[in-house]
Amino acid sequence: MTTPVVKWVMIAIITVGFSALGRTEEIDAGKTAYLSSCAACHGEDAKGNGVLSPVLKTPPADLTTLARRNDGVFPIAAVNEIIDGRTLIAAHGTREMPIWGFDVMIRNRIAEIIDYLNRIQRK
Repeated sequence: MTTPVVKWVMIAIITVGFSALGRTEEIDAGKTAYLSSCAACHGEDAKGNGVLSPVLKTPPADLTTLARRNDGVFPIAAVNEIIDGRTLIAAHGTREMPIWGFDVMIRNRIAEIIDYLNRIQRK
């Protein structure tokens, strides 16, 4: 038996879910994944100024200049290997940046983050 409160909560959840369906094109999955997994250290603007950056041994990189530092070409493979942990960065020390692994869902999030980083490169 469902109580009136539970019914209203269910209606609210369904309503919010359906209203979100019409806005899916507004959601930037790469930016969302970046903000939830990278911004604490690299900053919301990806320039290395995250809220945790002052307590890290080495300041985080400015991720908006990756292409500039690679002769104008965004280094997709290198960024992928850094994020998933195959390439160790000395500044990450004892893996302050999490190793994401090879799970399919995680691999998709990595691809979304790489796409987002590629789109925010400064010329």
